[in-house]
Amino acid sequence: MSSRPAVPGAAFDVILEAVREHTHVLLGATIGFSDEQWAQPTGLPGWTRSHVASHLVENARGLVRVCRGLAEGRPARMYPSHADKMRSIERGALAGGLRLQINLDTTASELQTQLPMLHGNSTPVELRAGDPMPADQIPLARLFEVVVHSVDLDVAGHEVHLHTDIALDLLAFESERLGRRPDLPGMLLLPDEGPQIRLGAEGDFSTIGGPADELVLWLARGIVSPRLRGAWDRTSVV
Repeated sequence: MSSRPAVPGAAFDVILEAVREHTHVLLGATIGFSDEQWAQPTGLPGWTRSHVASHLVENARGLVRVCRGLAEGRPARMYPSHADKMRSIERGALAGGLRLQINLDTTASELQTQLPMLHGNSTPVELRAGDPMPADQIPLARLFEVVVHSVDLDVAGHEVHLHTDIALDLLAFESERLGRRPDLPGMLLLPDEGPQIRLGAEGDFSTIGGPADELVLWLARGIVSPRLRGAWDRTSVV
């Protein structure tokens, strides 16, 4: 279970701009990748950098489908099935570096034109099965993908910098998602900039504190930084 704090969070237009900004930074960081660099492995089992990029491409395409469905008043799924999603990612990962870069750019741009129309739209959508959210949180979901997968791409010199309100929103977003996992140990997150978040199993729990943006990366990828207090290597449960 999770206990999500009631925080004002970042304004919708601020999140939209963050999606644009972090996408721009990612594209600028990967533009110089050679095909050999795209083929390098990541910390995600079986995935190269090409797989990560292809996933971001398919994520953007899927979110565009959802946005268009909302605009037309009909439910739309991101992907026909999980198997179709994985096949598309594998196909995309076979593309050369230039094609990957073009696909990243064009699909992100197409999605960016759709996202503003979600402002104030509370229609429930399921981007993951069994994980409903209001439609106006789709930009936050995309931001999470871009931020976390920027780290997966492991670009030399690239660091994630998040506005405080956005970091707190992403932390609450990921806590809500992970909080549905029955195997998650009990945790009390104490972000330096905001209210605590309780998630995981009932009973005994560990307390982890530190900057909200670093707590996001620890929850998502098990990255332990010197500024986190009480964090442990949790890569086995990511």
